[in-house]
Amino acid sequence: MGFNIGESVIHPSHGAGTIVDFQEKELVKGFQRYYVIEFIHNRLKVHLPARRIDQTGVRPVMPVALISGVFETLALHPNDLPDEFRVRRNAIDKQIHSGYPNQVAAAVRDLAWRDTAKYLTEADKEALIEARALLITEMALALEQSWELTERSVDDAIARGIRDRQEAEARALEEALREEEAITTDWPFPVPMQAEMSEAAD
Repeated sequence: MGFNIGESVIHPSHGAGTIVDFQEKELVKGFQRYYVIEFIHNRLKVHLPARRIDQTGVRPVMPVALISGVFETLALHPNDLPDEFRVRRNAIDKQIHSGYPNQVAAAVRDLAWRDTAKYLTEADKEALIEARALLITEMALALEQSWELTERSVDDAIARGIRDRQEAEARALEEALREEEAITTDWPFPVPMQAEMSEAAD
């Protein structure tokens, strides 16, 4: 896959960047061409060999047609992340650096839920900040709109998913309490044998 100077691209680890230059470096086996990519979020410049660009996972910005699917992922009922720290970190890191917008969106959603339902460690908070930055930057580029407007849309979708799960859990709890109350009201059941013994005693 080839890119042009000025083209926006996505790196699975560094996020959104722009091809700012091509350079050729002389190596033992001859000259090798490099893409020079400047990343938007941290102004980092990286030189990537042109012949290995596909292997690094660098890709174009997602098309607008995929945006609705990302918003659907954000608005789904969030999942509970593992309580064991290393297991949770491994799972989240794989999602964040997968290079797939829906995977990053799921990481953002589930970390936001954990922040609401339990708590986030400092490492979790850093992961959430990183994932949000990767996701919002790419979505803003795809939609050709500001970071702030995209951020509001992302937060609204996450809030809907969290609210829907909270309401579903509240309904389930109410139903469980009603069932428990019904069992308590019906117990103890009438025991005919005890009544017969009482009559015999009289």
